[in-house]
Amino acid sequence: MSEFYIGNRLVGDNHPAFIIAEIGNNHNGDFEMAKVMIDKAIECGVDAVKFQVKNIEKCFSKDLLDMPYDHHNSFGKTYREHKEHLEFSHQQYADLKKYSDEKGIIFFATPFDVDSFEFLKNIDAPAHKISSFHVTDNDLVHAVCTAGKPIIMSTGMSSIEEIDAACEYMNKCNSTYAILQCTSSYPTDDEDVHLSVIPELKKRYKVVVGYSGHERGISIAASSVLLGASVIEKHFTLDRTLKGPDHAASLEPKGFKLMVERARLLEKALGNPEKVVLESELKNRKKNRGY
Repeated sequence: MSEFYIGNRLVGDNHPAFIIAEIGNNHNGDFEMAKVMIDKAIECGVDAVKFQVKNIEKCFSKDLLDMPYDHHNSFGKTYREHKEHLEFSHQQYADLKKYSDEKGIIFFATPFDVDSFEFLKNIDAPAHKISSFHVTDNDLVHAVCTAGKPIIMSTGMSSIEEIDAACEYMNKCNSTYAILQCTSSYPTDDEDVHLSVIPELKKRYKVVVGYSGHERGISIAASSVLLGASVIEKHFTLDRTLKGPDHAASLEPKGFKLMVERARLLEKALGNPEKVVLESELKNRKKNRGY
């Protein structure tokens, strides 16, 4: 499918790129900060804000959760304490969706487990994200396909065979979905971005294709529209120097706004592939050619 709706927004070829501010866990477990981030994302001109929802005990092994977590980005003495600090309650996520709805911005999230997906389905999230980490999580992919809502799947750290398998299942379920070129390194070096994969994914899967970026700066993500990206996802933060694992690979409001503006400018400049004499050229053609 070359286009579909997320909420009231048409996504796909021949439409402006659907731009997502990935808030993720960059709220650092602070509910009021999360609301401020939604407000700032709206000011940047994005189409959607996205969070991450996890059942900590089901997402990670007990051994990992019990492990000491002595790290400059840690919010607890163990990995469990760190993750628990960053996770909101279901009620808080529901409140953030309501807040987003009232502000007129699309809210959706990445579920990290089937329980979290069921919660997001119950609050009527208009779309669901499958992260690169979960491309091969068959239980989660299969569950998300039951919702009947659009799916956006990142493809970082995934082989073409693994992407094939996930897409084959989504096709079998008649799911509406987009897939995003992505490199799962944080931050991503420029030479590891490979925007040229975007048209190859479009050719192979014949679905909406986009870009999820973890590189520094604004130029690469904005330029992805030139290769056919219909979705752009970038991590969003209020301050890149904040404590936490994703802030350094994120854009602050000023940078995010510039990225959105540049993407829109490049979309306008792409124009129509048909070569014709434009009305704006007629005066100079008459002056220099006489007709």
